Parts: sequence; structure tokens; C-alpha cells
Amino acid sequence: MDPKWVRVIAVVVVVAVVASGAGIYYYETHKSANCTVTSRSTLIWDQAEKPDTLDPAVTFTTPGWAAVQQVYQGMVNYNGSSYTTFEGVLAKNWSTSHDGFHWNFTLRAGAHFSNGDVYNAYTQWFSFYRSIVMNQAPTFILTQNFWYPGLTYYSNATANAAAASTMANFLNTTTFASPNAAQIQFMEAPNQSFQVINANTLELNLGFGYLGLAPYTYLLASISAPNSYAIDPAVVQAHGGVWAQTNAYFTNAMIGTGPYTLSSYDAQTGYALAIDPNFWGASVAAANPTVNLLQPAKEPVQIQFQQQSSVTVQDLKTGAVAGASFAYLGPDTVKQLQAASCVTVQALPDAYGATGGSWWIYMNQATAPFNNLSVREAVAHAINYAQIIQVAFGGYATQWVGPVPPSYPYYNPQNLAPYPYNLTLAKQEMANSPYPNGYSSTINYAYLNTGPDWADMAVLLKSDLAQIGINLNLVPITLNNLYAGQLVDTTTGKCTAQESVNGGPFPIGQEFYTSDYISPDDWTQNDAVNSGSANLCMSGYNNTTVNSLVYAAASDTNTANLTSDYTKMTQLMYNNYTDIWMVVPTAFAVFNPLLHGYIENPMASAEPYSLCFNTQSTS
Repeated sequence: MDPKWVRVIAVVVVVAVVASGAGIYYYETHKSANCTVTSRSTLIWDQAEKPDTLDPAVTFTTPGWAAVQQVYQGMVNYNGSSYTTFEGVLAKNWSTSHDGFHWNFTLRAGAHFSNGDVYNAYTQWFSFYRSIVMNQAPTFILTQNFWYPGLTYYSNATANAAAASTMANFLNTTTFASPNAAQIQFMEAPNQSFQVINANTLELNLGFGYLGLAPYTYLLASISAPNSYAIDPAVVQAHGGVWAQTNAYFTNAMIGTGPYTLSSYDAQTGYALAIDPNFWGASVAAANPTVNLLQPAKEPVQIQFQQQSSVTVQDLKTGAVAGASFAYLGPDTVKQLQAASCVTVQALPDAYGATGGSWWIYMNQATAPFNNLSVREAVAHAINYAQIIQVAFGGYATQWVGPVPPSYPYYNPQNLAPYPYNLTLAKQEMANSPYPNGYSSTINYAYLNTGPDWADMAVLLKSDLAQIGINLNLVPITLNNLYAGQLVDTTTGKCTAQESVNGGPFPIGQEFYTSDYISPDDWTQNDAVNSGSANLCMSGYNNTTVNSLVYAAASDTNTANLTSDYTKMTQLMYNNYTDIWMVVPTAFAVFNPLLHGYIENPMASAEPYSLCFNTQSTS
């Protein structure tokens, strides 16, 4: 996903009020009466980035998830401000078999889409299989565990293609509001990933996806992602149906079960969310006061696309907006907002920064000089981390040890110290390498051109490595080009980052990952396993032991085993100097003091870090 935006909470005194029961933390703010907010009947937000699409099966960016979760809902989602416990949304409750392979969900009676169409086990079954048939960027979240009926992810290509075709035909021709007996029998058939038990009960059967015949520790987190949300089959069928491709209609249209409807969308200027007066959750919200995603919306929402941070800062200072999402909130902007009389900037716990983006420097192990262990170790010890954190990030960052980010389960279990700055040791390691007098060629270094912080870090890094005879050519790149660098050219079989395109090749560069959901394996499947998107074309690290440990840990629930697994993979990568784990920037909360009902969660994507706008108001 795109980097999670740095967050915006509110002002001078912030008091957490816990609602009766577990799970909801409302952040109310209080300040002097001379603070104002223009949006007293509509929540207005400045937003730096635009959604990629509004289709829950396709969106794979923070702004896309932010929009989708206001209109669509899933069976479960995060429990208020918790990111390790979950609450039922479209599901009333659930149970799990002893072996962890079978999850039985009882759905809420009376749930419906904003157009009045019924929600039930049949429509949820449709929604799950639609995501798999479409096979878009976030599909892997489901196909870790699920696949087509009667097959596994590793069935032969002919069988899988036939199953996909059969499923697409079924999804496009069945009337899910009133399926006939044969269609119900098809959905109730055993030996499939999503099995209808009856109209109000759906069973999820694990073990068919690419993780193999194994349960999955973080299932509830994974199905809290948008590609598990319910979408109306009738609307899909009326607008192009389901195929192994995107659906243009849902790029800028939404009809879901949530508390908002989409009232307008302009790809250039922004979009508006209206309160759904017929929101089904209103009838059960009173009986479930701690389930924040069941509460009716309090105010309409207007999102304004605003890429100029200077304008956003001014809007916050004057109260023209209730809050804002920055593409990146650097130390200079933080200082401006801290100085504003009616804006408070509050540093958030490490989990927020880690989720938003943990950053490292990769060194491609197939390319000289980084194919030498002594050189990689020399680089690790030549970097003055404290100086970079202070100068480039204004002190608003922490060093870390990968591959699992800080505050996540099984982060650095043996408490390895971050790589220390030790120039004497760095020079000694270079002397022990094939390049005792330094590397003769200048090396391209790619860094994100998103703000002065990363440019400043690159300049400091260049100075640091020059002291050990490694000369960098600093090349600023866009986020799109960074993502392009992670791809393998299907014609040549070569990694784009290591080719002469977009300013490359880049045998060393800046890399990061941002969570799809909070679990350690979401990271290790990207930055540790050899095929991971943040590893394959960057560091090119390939260790068969680590590969096995990554997949073993994803399907284990034994704490001792998991601690052992993550200890081993962390130690192996640490000793290999696979990556130089640099910084986790501090995430911040910044918004108007008159905004009430804010429920924060580091895995949410609204402002970001808020599950939904529905509990918020400025009146």
C-alpha cells in the first residue's frame, strides 16, 4: 500500500473517554472559545492523496481504503482503538474449531445495502469469491488461505482456470437475493473455502491458499481488509459483472452497507459522503454501544484533495477544515503546527509510525560491492544514525531492527541492538573486503523525492559512506518509480530496479513497507522471504531457512514456537546485514479542537488512523 498518512489529532487538552464496555476510545478535545471550525454541519478534510479506486476488491492505497471503509463493511473489524482484538460488524458472533481450520460466522439479521437490497450469507459468499476471481493487487490477502471450490492454490493451471471460469459464470448469473435450490446447494457444498451453512451463517475453511494446509494466526485481521467487504451482487451484475479484471463502474461509485453513501466524486477535487438515513445499523447500535462501526453517522463529510501542504497548514490554523491528511508530515511542518494557537500536534505510539511506514536501506546482494558481507557490514557501521535522526527528522524517528517493525507481535524477540555507528569498525571491515581502498566506481542511490527529510538523509548518508570509500550518486525518485523497481520484467526476467531505467540501476536505495494489517508475517512475506516485493528486486536476499520460518510462523499459534521462529529469522538477517534498518518516523495527530468522537486505530485509513468518520462531529 501507499505510505499510511501521518496523522492528525487535536488540540491542547485531549481526554480519552472510554465508553461503557470494552473497545471504544472517544477522543474529545477542549480549548478556549476563540478557536473555531468552519465545518460545523459538515466534516471538511484536506487530503493530500487521491484514491486509486473505490472498488473494495481492487483498492490498495491508503486513500482508497479510507474512502471504502466509510461506505462498505466487513464481517469483522478492529475493536475500537485496539489493533489486536476485533468486533463483529456484519457478523454478530463467530466460533472457531479446535484445530483452527474452520471459522463459523453468524451474520446479523436485518442488515442491508443502502439501496435496500438484503445482506446475508449468499451476498457475503459472492463478495469473497468476487475478490478471488478479479485477482487484483490485494487478492493475496485472501488467497493466503482460500481458493476455488474443490481445489487448492497449487492445483494445476488448467484446473484453476476452469474453476475461475465456472465461478465467474456462477457469480454473474445467480440471483443472490433469492437463489434457487441448485444454486444454494452449490454454495453449501463442503470442501470449499467459503461455505454457506444457511442464509444467516457462513463458514470460512482455511488451508486451500498458498500458505498450504495450515491454519492462519491472523485471520480476523486479514478479513478486516476491504477486499473482504460486502458488495451488492445485483449492482455488480448490472454494471459489468465479475471477471479477472477491474470494473470501471466501481472506480468512482460505491453502494455498501455502511453509515455513509457516496453523494459525489470528482477525481480532481474530492468527494462527498452523505449520511445514509436508512442505515441498517441504527436499529442495533443502541444495543451495541461499544461497536463503533454500527453507530449511525453524525455529520456528512467533504474530502478536499489538497496537495499543497502550505494550504493545508493554513486551513488547519484558520479552522477552515476539521482536520487533514498529509502525504508526509515532516519536522518543519510539525513545528509550524505546534506554534499555532488552535492546533495541537501529539506524538503517537510506535505502532502508528511502524504501520505508516518503517524504512530501511537495501543493498543488492547480487551486485558489487554489496555481494560482499564485509562491505555490507562496513556500510551498517559507517552510518551516523543519531545524526540522521536529529538533522533529517528533527528527532522525530527511532532506529529499529527488522524484519518485523516495532510494537508488532514478535518484534526483535532477543532484543538485538540496532546497528551501532562505529567508523573504526567500518573502515576495518572495508579493509577486510576486496576493496580495502574503497570501491572505485560511483554507485547510484535511489531515495524518495517526497520531502526534505529523505533528501537530507541521502546527503548525510553520502557523506558517511564517503568516509569508507563508497561514493554515492544521489538520485531522487517518485513513489511510483520505487514501486516499479520492485517488478520483474516478464521479457528479460530482470528486476527493474537493477536496470538502466528511471535513473537506475540502483544497487543501493531507500525502501519501506506499510502494513496491510497488523501481523508480523505481513512484513516478513515482503521483506524477508526471497519472493517478497520489498526484497526480491532490492536486497535480493534468499535464505531457505528464513523462507521456511516465514511460512511456518504464519500458521502457528504456539507462542514458544513463534518466538523461536522470529528470533531465528531476525538473527539470520541481522548477521547477514541484509538491510540497514534505518528509521521509523514518529506519527502525529493534528486536528481542530472542536472535533469530537474521534476513535483512533493504527490500522485504519480514514484521516488516517480512524476507523470511520461516523462517530465524529464538530457540532
